[in-house]
Amino acid sequence: MENSLRQQQLEENSSTHSEEFYKGKIITVRCDTVQFDEHPPHKWDIVSHPGAAAVLPITEKGNLLLILQWRRAIKKIIYEICAGTLEENEPPLECAKREIQEEVGFKAKHYLSLGGVYSAPGFCDEYIHLFLAKDLTPSSMPGDLHEAIDVIEVNLNKALDLIDSNEIQDMKTITAILRYQRLIQKNPL
Repeated sequence: MENSLRQQQLEENSSTHSEEFYKGKIITVRCDTVQFDEHPPHKWDIVSHPGAAAVLPITEKGNLLLILQWRRAIKKIIYEICAGTLEENEPPLECAKREIQEEVGFKAKHYLSLGGVYSAPGFCDEYIHLFLAKDLTPSSMPGDLHEAIDVIEVNLNKALDLIDSNEIQDMKTITAILRYQRLIQKNPL
């Protein structure tokens, strides 16, 4: 903890220069040059992201609805929970409600926050708000035209097995499933 406090003090007493290199539809890429007191300047490449919301739908039987989706950046199909980028000034829960309808074709009567996670804090400021959705009823909205999503239903033990076997590799999905497991261990839903 002592080193963390020292880093925070250094950061507070530093001078920073930012240069934006790219501004896209969703992300901005910049280089921050930071001068810490008498130390030489250091450069950080930073990806700025508006944040996201992700939701783990739970069926009446207690099963989890996951999606299988092609991800261009990694060039493979992976297991995920429903998720989407926050629109400007959009509350995270509203984003989660939209995504569950677009990606799995349901809306939920009850939502519960599972906290959130930073996706890659070493270079990106994206924060993903995690939610649990229960008491589902069919209700779909048109999804994004560029997405091809398959919905699968698994029980919690199968989902944990998929994590253990490294078949689920997505951080937000692993986090949401493990937080759900801890939640029901403490307070059966």
